[in-house]
Amino acid sequence: MLLAHKGNFDTKISTDYHHKGLEIKKFHDEYYVPFHHEMYNIDFSNPSMDDFKKTCKLFNVYYARLKEFIEKHGISSQSKLESTLLEQLSVYLFKDIPEIKSGRLDIYNKGVYAGLKIAPNLSLDIIKKDVDFCIGKKVTMKIENQSPIVLTIPIVSVEVKTYLDATMFGEIKSSSKTLKSATPNSRAYVLMGYKCIADEHILAARQDSTLDEIFVLRAGEGQPVDPYALYLYYEEITGAIKTITSHSNITVPGRLLTYNDMWQQLKNEKYN
Repeated sequence: MLLAHKGNFDTKISTDYHHKGLEIKKFHDEYYVPFHHEMYNIDFSNPSMDDFKKTCKLFNVYYARLKEFIEKHGISSQSKLESTLLEQLSVYLFKDIPEIKSGRLDIYNKGVYAGLKIAPNLSLDIIKKDVDFCIGKKVTMKIENQSPIVLTIPIVSVEVKTYLDATMFGEIKSSSKTLKSATPNSRAYVLMGYKCIADEHILAARQDSTLDEIFVLRAGEGQPVDPYALYLYYEEITGAIKTITSHSNITVPGRLLTYNDMWQQLKNEKYN
């Protein structure tokens, strides 16, 4: 399973990051390992709000310890210990959904399909992008006489940021546009710890189809992760996966571009 935060620890321990390898290993063993086991054991196949509250409580306590450790040992933000923790949160949330458990889809963050280009010898090259979190499917494609190519096709892609400012936002929109152009029915999201961007940028983004949604987990810097915000994120991602993978029929009368089970439910309950 893809565990970005765990992998970050492993790399820093093995390379004795800034001569702090022993301190990092001690923190890993004393705090990360029990945190991971508790988070991993929460079943998100059919979660209740209590599960989101428990997740946020565990996350907030561990995050406070991590911040204290980072500040005490003078570890910079370039270490990505905070950002990879937020990336790993998505793994805990979606590891139990049916599409992942069955193996139909999987979790990725490297080499996601972002398009094709023609090489100088007129062969086709694959354009790939790394993303912070992606639920997708590996497929094998063969073009003419070239060797088979394995592609990671995104269903949903998520850019994860500890905070979001205007510069980051521009880069994210450009990256998301590339991914959605390559796979038009995929969904692109932003998950951030807290907002550090003017409201007008968000208001303008509402008129732009580049991003499907932006989620903010904290009211502000230093504030705890909100369970209801986490629930909304979970519902959006799982709903998007079900919409993309399950529904291909056009039913009239009703809405045509966005499938919604509520239409059939209302029709059955109120109009029959």
